[in-house]
Amino acid sequence: MIKEKVLNSLEYYKVLSEVSFYASLKVTKDSFNTFTPFSTIEEAKIALDKTSEAYKLLFIYGAAEVSSFESVNESAKRAKLNGTLNNTELLRVAYALSSAGKVKNTFLSNTDESIVYLREIAKNLYYDEDFEKEIKEKILSEDAISDNASPSLYQIRKKIRIINERIREKLNSYMRGSLGVYMQENIVTMRGDRYVVPIKAEYKHMVKGLIHDQSASGLTVFIEPEQIIEYNNELKTALIEEQNEIRKILQELSAKTGEIYENLCYNEENLSEIDSYYARAIYAQKTSCVRPKLLDSGEIDIIKGRHPLLNKDKVVPVSVKIAGNTNYLLITGPNTGGKTVTLKLTGLFTVMAASGLFVPAAEDTSLSFFENVFCDVGDEQSIEQSLSTFSSHMKNIIEITDFVNEKSLVLLDEIGAGTDPDEGVSLALAVIDYLISKNSHGIITTHYSRLKEYAYTTEKIENASMEFDALTFAPLYKLSIGIPGASNAIEISKRLGLSEKIIEKANGYMTKEKISFENVLRKAEQSRNEAERLSEETEKIKIQKEAELKIIKEERERLKKELDKVTANFKTEARRLVNERIEEADELLDQIKEIAKKSNISGAEVITARKLKNLLENKKYVNEEEQEDKLFDMKKADFSSLKEGETVYSKKLDSEVKILSLSKKEKTAEVLMGSIKTRIYSDDIFKVIKIGVDKPVIKVSKKVYGSEPQKELNVLGKTVLESLTDINAFLDQAVLHGLAEVKIIHGNGTGKLKSAIRQEVKKDKRVKAIRPGGYGEGEDGVTIITLN
Repeated sequence: MIKEKVLNSLEYYKVLSEVSFYASLKVTKDSFNTFTPFSTIEEAKIALDKTSEAYKLLFIYGAAEVSSFESVNESAKRAKLNGTLNNTELLRVAYALSSAGKVKNTFLSNTDESIVYLREIAKNLYYDEDFEKEIKEKILSEDAISDNASPSLYQIRKKIRIINERIREKLNSYMRGSLGVYMQENIVTMRGDRYVVPIKAEYKHMVKGLIHDQSASGLTVFIEPEQIIEYNNELKTALIEEQNEIRKILQELSAKTGEIYENLCYNEENLSEIDSYYARAIYAQKTSCVRPKLLDSGEIDIIKGRHPLLNKDKVVPVSVKIAGNTNYLLITGPNTGGKTVTLKLTGLFTVMAASGLFVPAAEDTSLSFFENVFCDVGDEQSIEQSLSTFSSHMKNIIEITDFVNEKSLVLLDEIGAGTDPDEGVSLALAVIDYLISKNSHGIITTHYSRLKEYAYTTEKIENASMEFDALTFAPLYKLSIGIPGASNAIEISKRLGLSEKIIEKANGYMTKEKISFENVLRKAEQSRNEAERLSEETEKIKIQKEAELKIIKEERERLKKELDKVTANFKTEARRLVNERIEEADELLDQIKEIAKKSNISGAEVITARKLKNLLENKKYVNEEEQEDKLFDMKKADFSSLKEGETVYSKKLDSEVKILSLSKKEKTAEVLMGSIKTRIYSDDIFKVIKIGVDKPVIKVSKKVYGSEPQKELNVLGKTVLESLTDINAFLDQAVLHGLAEVKIIHGNGTGKLKSAIRQEVKKDKRVKAIRPGGYGEGEDGVTIITLN
């Protein structure tokens, strides 16, 4: 067990005092005053787990803190022994139950399975909602009981109100009559529980009744008129009944409290424990602490640790590492450089972690659990025991060497100081040898050069130094592990203004070896500082360039998104305009179709149809950029040889059309142009013939489709040329309507048509991918096209 004087030396209780500030319950606050670190690593790890759970509940799930209430253990114990509790005590019981209920509900409503230990505590809390409500409904305050606390109390108080009203009415009637002339003031007052009136002293014999009191001046006497004595007696009896009923109510509530005495004690103990871990979590959040990794190897790795009692905005973080083959750090360097603070910080972090507390350091900080911590820090001269500083230090070291083992952390500040330097060094070396032989761990500070040399040649101990500015000799409060530090006592004295003659004299007394050693250390310190400065500058440049690169990447991404947005808007607008033009074209074609349906077409209607045709051509509903030069020629079709389903060309419609039916009598054909049916005459039916490349060409416009998008195209029975022409127009309308996938129905046949279609479609830039149809889609007799 770590001794109290060690904990005080490390300022452990000052930290616990700050933690207790965040506790809700007084019993919790008081418990921190005597709390000591856990005695096993298993207990300490569980405590850290509980703090982690509390942190998660408070700052991730937003749980409420433990509601404050005063201890009820003593009151409940008295109630168990048939004692009657007063209003205040019973209200405290209600508040204690309420607090337990809120905490229990917090855990019951939370489903995070990683919260284990605190949930186990909370689920066993006792909560009686009915009893809590009963107390609060019956007891209104510390001095008031509700009229409805019991039916009897309600009736008694009703009777009291009636009696009071009667007495007031009786007295008011007297005061308005002959009694009024004798009264000092026209008021009614009370003495004890009885109504009286203030009568002038000289008229006291004029009023029949009982005298209850007299004013300090003697000018007024307070008389209970005989006419209301009986009423006052009734009131007194009713008041006694009221007190008896209240006592009965309190006794009943107290009896119920006594029955749950053990539950209330359990609640207080366990709510206090939860409250203590909530306090630890809040302290961790307020002071930017992290959970340390707890080891049992003796290793310590504090990353950017800050002493919790120093201003976190001003303190310089310190990193301390004792690992591998190193058991001890020997810290050297100038006075006021931070050696003692670093030593105490290491010890304080160790006992904080062993108490379930997070530590103010960076992530990945690790500490070891030690069964005992020994500390000899500062001037502990004892006047009462007639011990000098050296004697006091040696007394501590004797105690340490008597009990130290491999589970001990030893912190020795200025070992061997306070006596003859040669003897002090010798003792220090012997003590360190002994501590190392016990496989203990720790930190030792010193100014002795021989100890620095010793650390270079001895296993399990490593030099470390508090850094200083090589030019100004100002401390930097940073720990550098691996090389010793120079004391710089003479240089610092010089900077502080000590006489040059004295400085020269002091240098003269130093041995050449000492001067050489100090100079080497000083130059090494200067080189290290310069290297760290360059490293920091390089790191800053790296961070700056990474930030700039991040900005460039973000800007590039933003511009890409803007471009995509503009492109999408452009496509949408283009699609809208095309659809509008297609709708206009459909209207014009519908008008032409209506004219074509008539059996007798007048000259005016022919002119109208031509105008509509010209309007279609002038509007250019088919995008000229999408038209392709085709190497085709045309010849007049032999009407008698035409067949239904055959594809021909209509000059008037300026498009390829499919024959639906033929009328031999009228020499007309009903044809399909896209989704539009119409009728054309035999002299407007041409057959398209493929010709050589040297022959002149004509332009064949693509089909104009309706506003409703087609998702599949049937080219069964068509030639390769006809099919490819239809497919090209079909893909145009699919892209314009924003379709993602379409189907071409071509059948299997000889496979020539299927192969030609798939070869051509693969090359099309509008096509992302093609595949045969699946089961239920037509299988290999269809081609499914995925569009870009």
